[in-house]
Amino acid sequence: MEKNAQARLIAATTAESADLVYGSGFFAPDEFIYAEIGGKRYAFVSVLELARARQEVRPGVEVVDFADVLKQAPQDCKRCLVAAISKVYGVTRWQVPERFPLVYAEKLRAAGIEVEMALGPFFPERAVKRPDEIEKIRAAETATQEAQYQVRDFIAESTVNSQGFLEWHGKVLTCDFIRAEVEAEFKRKSYSAVGTIISCGPDSALPHCIGSGPIKAGAPVVSDIFPRSDVNGYWGDMTRTFVKGKAPKRLFEMYKAVRYVNEAVEAKLKPGVQCGLMQDFCITSLAEAGFKTGVDSEGYPCGYFHGLGHSVGLEIHEQPRFSARNYELLRPGNVITVEPGLYYHDIGGVRIEDLVLITDTGIENFCSMPKDLEVP
Repeated sequence: MEKNAQARLIAATTAESADLVYGSGFFAPDEFIYAEIGGKRYAFVSVLELARARQEVRPGVEVVDFADVLKQAPQDCKRCLVAAISKVYGVTRWQVPERFPLVYAEKLRAAGIEVEMALGPFFPERAVKRPDEIEKIRAAETATQEAQYQVRDFIAESTVNSQGFLEWHGKVLTCDFIRAEVEAEFKRKSYSAVGTIISCGPDSALPHCIGSGPIKAGAPVVSDIFPRSDVNGYWGDMTRTFVKGKAPKRLFEMYKAVRYVNEAVEAKLKPGVQCGLMQDFCITSLAEAGFKTGVDSEGYPCGYFHGLGHSVGLEIHEQPRFSARNYELLRPGNVITVEPGLYYHDIGGVRIEDLVLITDTGIENFCSMPKDLEVP
């Protein structure tokens, strides 16, 4: 091919790089290489993955055996596959993602090949999901919602002992037990869930605390579940907050304020809406409801102190995001969470999260589970 043709390169595993999955369409445990050279797309794989890759890559991606490249490479490049590809395909300059192995960059430069980092997203088109991606995310969210019902059922089927703790089948119900059961069930469905948040009481006021210990009646249980498909790499994401029995007055007021914002934002979403305005609306609405954001007397952050939502796809946090000063406009095909929350260490936390698709006229909500707080 012509020297200095436009060329882009990813060298990673699919566990490390969502861009690798997106570009190639191939999901594999071992490292392989995706390249765009002179308008053509390639996946360079080992013989172990050759047959499967040829069946599974995206249309238009040519699958090449590592060994075939190394056979054609100059002697001084046979010990470095990326350098060998460069020489065989006539590439003198690569554009690479922000996260690119330093060892490969150094070896390429030593071979006289330039490496430059792409500014911004490597595949900006990932923000708008293709129809096949939407179906994969919808399937992941269906599995996620089934898990949320599983969590609610554990709480509903429990009794309250004399110390105020929940018991399920004669044993004290813990956050750890529910998380283990939820994550085990995902494996039966070919999903992986790691770090599932089942947090109760003060832990629930720490948004990313996974939670541990017994669950108490009247205390909030934040259940934030986000599995990834073992087959295709797409994620689901959903949060509900539960209380066994009657919620204390202030906690119920928090819940009402959070639910109002969740549903009000979803009613506003459509193409052309500015992401940052939704975050501003959330901040203002929760403050007007009497819930201040800041730091409490013990030094804990309190109130509403995270973004309203983020896109979900091959990564659990993608663009666009509902964050302050994000002037990006929503487009049909964006898949994004709506997850307002309130957190006070002396009360606990409340978060409600749906995953929605931006359509031509509004949204499709992938979550149909009720958002009720109290569980009888």
